[in-house]
This record gives sequence, structure tokens and C-alpha cells, in this order.
Amino acid sequence: MKTLFVILPLFFLLAGCNKPDPHPELKDPVYQDYNSRKASASQALEAEKKTLEGHEQTLAEVIPQTGQIKFARKRLYESKERVTRLQQEVAYLEIKIRSRAAESRKSYRRARETGEDWPNPSEWESYQAERKLRQAKRNWDVKERMSELGFEADSKSPASAEGGGH
Repeated sequence: MKTLFVILPLFFLLAGCNKPDPHPELKDPVYQDYNSRKASASQALEAEKKTLEGHEQTLAEVIPQTGQIKFARKRLYESKERVTRLQQEVAYLEIKIRSRAAESRKSYRRARETGEDWPNPSEWESYQAERKLRQAKRNWDVKERMSELGFEADSKSPASAEGGGH
């Protein structure tokens, strides 16, 4: 009888249901990252829309011929440009989320059939590396690079520091 209590749960554990996940994209870290980026972009868009309303109100209250109207129009124009850029970013991320969900389902199904690990950790690492490179600063600053490497960024050249310069 005791062996029956040991064998029966073990049998159910091994012979349990092995159904595929109906929403595998929820476990995909790239999909999760796209969702978090979309949420932050949406929040930034809403904040910028409120700022835009404030700039429109400021423009309406500006006293004519005081020179303030030029600055108010500039702030309004810049705010409209930021709203447009954020709207484009949100739309882009929505498209990326939909395509990534479809891609995740396909790769999950393929990995399930072949018995591979899913989600693929190397894919996540390559995504992070690509994202880091896309967000990297494109301007070269010698002093900043020297400080990152642990060197002192002096204005003196090495030759003059040693006393051997001309």
C-alpha cells in the first residue's frame, strides 16, 4: 500500500499533461523589453502632450511686441516635434511587439519540436549588445575615453612631460 502512494504520484508527475504554452511571447525577454520600452514611451508622450498644452497656453497669453512671442513659438515648435517623434516611436514599438509575438510563437513551436531551450539566451545577449550599440554616444571624446581606461587626461603631451620635447 505504501509503495502505491509513492508510485502513483510519481506516475502522474511523469505522465502529466505536456501542452504547449498558448502565449509563449510572454516568456520572451525581447518581447518584454519592447513592452517596457513602449510603456515608457507612452508615458513620455503623455507628459509631452501636457507640456505642449502649457506652451500653447503661454503663447496665447504672450504680450504682443515684447519679443516673448518668438521664444514661445520656438518652445511650441520644439514640443510639437517631440510629440511627433514620440508618437512615431510608440507606433514603431507596437509594430515590433506584434512581429516579435509572431516570431516568438514560431521559434517556440520550433524549439518544442526539436527539444531545444527556449527562449534562446544567445538571442537575448545579441539583442542587448545591439541595443547598447544603437544607444551609444556617436561623438568621440578623448578625455572621457582616457578616463574610462584609467589614464589621466592631461593637456601635456608625453614628450613634454618627460622633458624631451622640443
